[in-house]
Amino acid sequence: GYITQQLRRLGASCDWGRERFTLDEQCSKAVAEAFVRLHEKGLVYRGEYMVNWSPNLQTAVSDLEVEFAEENGTLYTFKYRLSPLDGGEKE
Repeated sequence: GYITQQLRRLGASCDWGRERFTLDEQCSKAVAEAFVRLHEKGLVYRGEYMVNWSPNLQTAVSDLEVEFAEENGTLYTFKYRLSPLDGGEKE
Protein backbone atom coordinates (compact mmCIF):
# COMPACT_ATOMS: atom_id res chain seq x y z
CA GLY A 1 0.00 0.00 0.00
CA TYR A 2 0.81 3.67 0.17
CA ILE A 3 2.49 3.51 3.58
CA THR A 4 4.82 0.73 2.45
CA GLN A 5 5.74 2.70 -0.67
CA GLN A 6 6.48 5.76 1.45
CA LEU A 7 8.65 3.76 3.84
CA ARG A 8 10.61 2.26 0.95
CA ARG A 9 11.17 5.71 -0.60
CA LEU A 10 12.40 6.97 2.76
CA GLY A 11 14.95 4.14 2.75
CA ALA A 12 13.51 2.11 5.62
CA SER A 13 15.56 -1.04 6.12
CA CYS A 14 12.90 -3.69 6.72
CA ASP A 15 12.53 -7.36 5.94
CA TRP A 16 9.96 -6.70 3.21
CA GLY A 17 9.53 -10.44 2.56
CA ARG A 18 7.82 -10.77 5.95
CA GLU A 19 5.44 -7.82 5.46
CA ARG A 20 1.88 -8.52 6.60
CA PHE A 21 -1.45 -6.69 6.54
CA THR A 22 -3.16 -6.68 9.95
CA LEU A 23 -6.52 -7.71 8.48
CA ASP A 24 -5.14 -10.80 6.72
CA GLU A 25 -6.73 -13.92 8.19
CA GLN A 26 -3.39 -15.09 9.60
CA CYS A 27 -2.76 -11.84 11.47
CA SER A 28 -6.33 -10.90 12.31
CA LYS A 29 -6.64 -13.38 15.18
CA ALA A 30 -3.33 -12.25 16.69
CA VAL A 31 -4.34 -8.58 16.44
CA ALA A 32 -7.71 -9.27 18.09
CA GLU A 33 -6.04 -11.25 20.88
CA ALA A 34 -3.52 -8.46 21.47
CA PHE A 35 -6.29 -5.86 21.80
CA VAL A 36 -8.24 -8.08 24.20
CA ARG A 37 -5.15 -8.48 26.40
CA LEU A 38 -4.44 -4.73 26.33
CA HIS A 39 -8.10 -4.01 27.21
CA GLU A 40 -8.01 -6.48 30.11
CA LYS A 41 -4.92 -4.69 31.44
CA GLY A 42 -6.67 -1.32 31.11
CA LEU A 43 -4.16 -0.08 28.53
CA VAL A 44 -6.74 0.53 25.78
CA TYR A 45 -10.41 1.40 26.06
CA ARG A 46 -13.44 2.02 23.92
CA GLY A 47 -14.61 5.59 24.33
CA GLU A 48 -17.76 7.47 23.43
CA TYR A 49 -16.39 10.14 21.12
CA MET A 50 -16.15 11.18 17.50
CA VAL A 51 -13.17 10.08 15.45
CA ASN A 52 -11.30 12.75 13.50
CA TRP A 53 -11.96 11.47 9.97
CA SER A 54 -10.40 13.31 7.06
CA PRO A 55 -12.40 12.94 3.83
CA ASN A 56 -9.43 14.35 1.96
CA LEU A 57 -6.88 11.92 3.42
CA GLN A 58 -9.39 9.04 3.67
CA THR A 59 -8.07 8.12 7.12
CA ALA A 60 -8.40 8.95 10.80
CA VAL A 61 -6.25 11.82 12.05
CA SER A 62 -4.68 12.26 15.49
CA ASP A 63 -6.01 14.95 17.84
CA LEU A 64 -2.51 16.44 17.67
CA GLU A 65 -2.96 17.03 13.93
CA VAL A 66 -6.41 18.65 14.13
CA GLU A 67 -7.18 22.34 14.51
CA PHE A 68 -10.53 22.48 16.32
CA ALA A 69 -13.06 25.19 15.52
CA GLU A 70 -16.73 25.61 16.40
CA GLU A 71 -18.86 25.70 13.29
CA ASN A 72 -22.62 25.88 12.74
CA GLY A 73 -23.87 23.15 10.47
CA THR A 74 -26.52 20.56 9.83
CA LEU A 75 -26.46 16.88 10.70
CA TYR A 76 -28.48 14.77 8.28
CA THR A 77 -29.81 11.29 8.94
CA PHE A 78 -31.33 8.79 6.56
CA LYS A 79 -33.77 6.00 7.24
CA TYR A 80 -33.72 3.17 4.72
CA ARG A 81 -36.52 0.64 4.33
CA LEU A 82 -35.42 -2.95 4.59
CA SER A 83 -36.55 -5.54 2.10
CA PRO A 84 -38.65 -8.47 3.41
CA LEU A 85 -35.56 -10.67 2.97
CA ASP A 86 -33.68 -8.44 5.45
CA GLY A 87 -36.44 -8.49 8.05
CA GLY A 88 -38.38 -5.48 6.76
CA GLU A 89 -42.14 -5.27 6.37
CA LYS A 90 -43.89 -6.49 3.24
CA GLU A 91 -45.43 -3.78 1.09
